[in-house]
Amino acid sequence: MLKIGEFAKKARVSVKTLRYYDECGLLKPAWKDRFSGYRHYHLNQLEDLNRILALKELGFSLDQIRTIQEEEVSISQLRTMLHLKQGELTAEIEARNERLALIEARLKQLDAGADLSEITSVQEPTKPDEIEPIKEPDKMNVEIKTVPAFTAAGMKYHGKNENQEIAAMWQKINPRWNEIKHPAKPYEAAYGICGEMEEDGSFSYLAGVAVEKVEDLPADLESWDVPEQNYAVFPCTLSEIHQTYEYAHGTWMPENNYKRADGPDYEYYDEHFNPADPKSVLYIYIPVKK
Repeated sequence: MLKIGEFAKKARVSVKTLRYYDECGLLKPAWKDRFSGYRHYHLNQLEDLNRILALKELGFSLDQIRTIQEEEVSISQLRTMLHLKQGELTAEIEARNERLALIEARLKQLDAGADLSEITSVQEPTKPDEIEPIKEPDKMNVEIKTVPAFTAAGMKYHGKNENQEIAAMWQKINPRWNEIKHPAKPYEAAYGICGEMEEDGSFSYLAGVAVEKVEDLPADLESWDVPEQNYAVFPCTLSEIHQTYEYAHGTWMPENNYKRADGPDYEYYDEHFNPADPKSVLYIYIPVKK
């Protein structure tokens, strides 16, 4: 797995371009480290980037390229789009040739002594702005599970966790589970649900339990709907969380031909988890797709 600067160097594009492609949804990093804020990429994402650059070179807009990626455009549809692009470029060439002929005619008029007032000024259209060219855990038993949609309620944090605010929040919420009145299960499991990292490195995190309905919540508690997803499930301990995320995105996914899917990932603490035991196991759920 490569940091953004290393990936940019191999791809021969700018870091600015990769950040822009991330912001507009064209090429998301394989992993954004919520602890450091760094973007990380797999080497096999070079193929995705080269496809974007190739389509851009053919004249497709970034919106069109996004459509091709998101809708998995068929060969037939792509052929049609290329024919349309061919027609656009042909028309553009013809228009430029006409403009060139007009310029040549005006030059001849000037050479023949025509007055400046008789010559219509010719200006090249402004070109649109272009973007600049742009230690692994031991082998673990990773499972793929389909988890139905659920709602969790608990205490929410938003920030960069620079001073271990999340750990402090767990200390606050643990004694208060009985204030959540409609648990789906009798407080036997807890969730640490992580939202996507924002541009400035901030993210949202909910420490909560699954609930059957969101009613009678204390004012300082919130709920979070988690959609049905296929998840890769990684067992680890509290001290291995960061290492496990890095292994999941940097090794396991590329080796098993998975990509991260949209939606939150989460930590799952079952009824056997003991926070006082450093060897106690929790589970990291990361949404994945082929």
